[in-house]
Amino acid sequence: MNKKIIIVIVITLFLAIGLTYAWWTWNSTTNTDVSLTIDGININYEAGSDITNIKLLPVSSKEKGVEDNIAIKKDITVSSNTNVYMDLNMSLELFPDGLKHESLKWEIYKDNNLVNSGNLGSSNQGDVVKLLSSEKVTTVESIYTLYIWIDGNVDNPDTMQNQNFKFVLNANATDSPPLDTSGANAPKLVDNMIPVMYNGEAWVKADSSNTNSTYKWYAYQEKQWANAVLVSSANRSTYLNAEAGTVIAEDDVLAYYVWIPRYKYKVFNVAKTMGTDSYDAETTGIDIVFEEGTASTGEVNCNNYSFAAATSSVTNETCSGTNGQYYTHPAFTFGDKELEGIWVGKFEVSGSTTQIKTVPNVSSLRSQTVSNFYSAIKSMQNSGNVYGLSSDTNKVDSHMLKNLEWGAVSYLTHSDYGRCNGSSCEEVNNNSSYTTGGGNYVSNVAQSSTGNIYGIYDLSGGASEYVMGNMSSGSGSYTYNAKSAGSNFSYSASTAKYIDTYAYGTTHSDQTAYNRARLGDATGEVVSSSYTAWNNDYAYFVHSSTPWFQRGGGYDAGSDAGVFFFDYLNGDSYSAYSARAALLAL
Repeated sequence: MNKKIIIVIVITLFLAIGLTYAWWTWNSTTNTDVSLTIDGININYEAGSDITNIKLLPVSSKEKGVEDNIAIKKDITVSSNTNVYMDLNMSLELFPDGLKHESLKWEIYKDNNLVNSGNLGSSNQGDVVKLLSSEKVTTVESIYTLYIWIDGNVDNPDTMQNQNFKFVLNANATDSPPLDTSGANAPKLVDNMIPVMYNGEAWVKADSSNTNSTYKWYAYQEKQWANAVLVSSANRSTYLNAEAGTVIAEDDVLAYYVWIPRYKYKVFNVAKTMGTDSYDAETTGIDIVFEEGTASTGEVNCNNYSFAAATSSVTNETCSGTNGQYYTHPAFTFGDKELEGIWVGKFEVSGSTTQIKTVPNVSSLRSQTVSNFYSAIKSMQNSGNVYGLSSDTNKVDSHMLKNLEWGAVSYLTHSDYGRCNGSSCEEVNNNSSYTTGGGNYVSNVAQSSTGNIYGIYDLSGGASEYVMGNMSSGSGSYTYNAKSAGSNFSYSASTAKYIDTYAYGTTHSDQTAYNRARLGDATGEVVSSSYTAWNNDYAYFVHSSTPWFQRGGGYDAGSDAGVFFFDYLNGDSYSAYSARAALLAL
């Protein structure tokens, strides 16, 4: 069947009054019909161009910038029950470095409702910005409005003046619905990592392109998070070269991982004030929007306690912005690199400190210091390792889960992509043993972050988990606080990315303590009252004598355990504490 979408682009320019100098020049296609003719999935794109030189100045609101009204129509030959799925892209064909600033913003609306937004502060010439992703076109006509503007409410660098650029809108479409419509970044595999899905009886190799519905790898809108495995060398080559659907023997698996895609979330308690929940996120779920690539599109910004800040007089984290605005989750910044997502161990670590595993139905590894856990997980990518991981830390990074990374998992869990449905949320069930996955993870899906087999286990109960989250040993600037277990971790400019740092304090369960939290770490934001976080989880903050965070709570904590559980410890080895691995594709 031959199908057609018509995109009519009309550019209307609004200029600020009172400024006389040119900042940058808008070049666009004007009053141009764009036709997408779809024969099956073959797409032809046709567009004209009419380049204009219109001066655009910093403005106080988006309505005074460039307003581009886009009418998307289905051709009358397309039946009303036939769906078309469209990506709308903006190619930065000419984009000088002088324009790279977060004040250069864009937003796109459908019928006056915000659909997507971003800024071009981290973009480069040649980049393609995805304005709409797998947008379902169901009506005869839908109106989208694109705004592009320089935010005049912030300081804009002089480098933005007198710059020329060229942005070109283009689109592609298909009549086949994508398997994942969430907008999540596709998982980024490291070498020798194998994508898997569960067929009802066993884990099998998934279709890495995620186009084959029989071997679907992920669909976050359906709570199917992407899973992948590392296997032993015996059959690794066979699995890597096998067709989708090939069974992956559990005996061959050394580690299961789950993909957490980059996202921003609507902030509900920017001041970290006990009992604050500005849009009832606890009951209805945290509002999460997946981000494309490594774009940071959140309006909220926070300082941090990086190594570079260690000589300053930083006390508590400070954040700009208000409740109801979005914050790009900080777990997706790793040192000076922005990440498309994070691989997180599906289960608590097991095995031994000489060969870590993350597999189900075994006893978790415990009775280790924080530094032993950290070193053991880092060693997974040592030269000649059994997992097939590269030892090049510029390509791959294996490390112990950080406190902010735990927060990223917790927030995705407490959203419509995890245990919420838009009006209510289910708590992750407690793993009532030290056996990873609760002993039979296939049937214990209520212990999973998604309520199905595709989620992350052992987040509530099992062993309580040490994370790389450490409070300063003194007030003022951050100073690494080893206590009894930090001898194997040397805090420096190169290792600061492996640990989330916190200001010094002497209290653990009052507002002063919770003020020292980091936005996104699922501590201060989610405190309901002293000692208590969402879901009645335990809420004790690190303080002077116990500087290390533990998360999740042990199985003996009962109802106090949960994804929002946090407590303090000194970093030493205890029989009730484990840890979790993370893996990054850089």
